[in-house]
Amino acid sequence: MPTIHRKGVNVYYESFGQGLPIVFLHPWTTNRYIWSNQLFEFSQTHRCLVVDHRGHGLSDKPASGYAISENAADVAAILDDAGIERAVLVGNSIGGMIAMQTSLDYPQRVLGNLILSSATNMAATMDPAAAEAMQKDWRAVFGGLLNASVAAKTKAERPEVLAFLEGCFRTPTNFSEQVFFASATDPQGPFNWNITDRLKDIQQPTLIIAGTEDGATTVALNQILADHIPNAKIKIYADVGHFCQLEKPSDFNRDLRGFLAQFA
Repeated sequence: MPTIHRKGVNVYYESFGQGLPIVFLHPWTTNRYIWSNQLFEFSQTHRCLVVDHRGHGLSDKPASGYAISENAADVAAILDDAGIERAVLVGNSIGGMIAMQTSLDYPQRVLGNLILSSATNMAATMDPAAAEAMQKDWRAVFGGLLNASVAAKTKAERPEVLAFLEGCFRTPTNFSEQVFFASATDPQGPFNWNITDRLKDIQQPTLIIAGTEDGATTVALNQILADHIPNAKIKIYADVGHFCQLEKPSDFNRDLRGFLAQFA
């Protein structure tokens, strides 16, 4: 199994296909399988890498070390291991954070970014009461947040989407309570990570996709990214929540293919 080893942590990834490289970076609590709808299509024409971030899936789950910069360093190490000089990064939620951080820390390795439903400085928008409630029953609180992050139409017509997402965070071998709190409390983890003043330094072509029914990273939070990353474009989907690649996979794949065309 392809695995990189950094600072005592093994990080798992898989590689499929040949051509222009794409690295898919999944949301917090999920795993590489969230990109299945993209992998089957794009591996026919591109080299596609899917990663289980540290703390997720088949990767190690250390007691600490969940800064976004550590995840970005993992991506750079994966590119080295796979023999890839430069790649397009496609990141959802925390995956988008990792893509942006990789673009800042290793700009020569990133051709472009498609950032799906992401944000920076999440702590500024969090309800203190919700943070306190998570201490008492994190699964219940996060389950409610997850439910609010999937569009009503998706839940009505494709209930398997929410079922998959709930299964990911409720399966300890995929994502554990220890990882939840270690990530949430890390000074540079997904909630505390703040690169607002550095967004202007992301020079790679960037497309941001957001959903009108995303209760986790709202359109307004995604718009901040679009407003501050030079020449970034934003596309907003109706009847979509936090997971466009699952909720409207055909439409998302069309937009991804259009974004990739500039690098051909």
